[in-house]
Amino acid sequence: MKNKVLNGIIFSSAGSFWWGIIGVFYFKYVSFVGPVELVIHRTIWTALVLLLTITLYSRWYLFFEVLNNKKKLFMLFVSGLLIFINWFTWIYAVVTNRLVDASFGYYIFPILSVLFGFFFLMKN
Repeated sequence: MKNKVLNGIIFSSAGSFWWGIIGVFYFKYVSFVGPVELVIHRTIWTALVLLLTITLYSRWYLFFEVLNNKKKLFMLFVSGLLIFINWFTWIYAVVTNRLVDASFGYYIFPILSVLFGFFFLMKN
């Protein structure tokens, strides 16, 4: 059990470091491209990795199941749009040197999510 907790702490810290430090340097380095093009590239590469993962784990039946379900497809479209907005906002903040503002948004969002979940999803 302690090993899993330690691994979780290490992986969480590494992911935060990668996104917070390395990600900023990377997006600064490629900021000449423009935020929209960067997000489109990110979306395409993410889709390719997803297709590779689906192939490696032989889960194509789940992929086609989602494609045939209009409600799930709509929910994926909406969540994809929200992720696109999130990525664009972060990259735009990096390109325009608004990192503190964007970081505050990333910090406050989980707190607000828990607060809204408490109020709107609370069972009586």
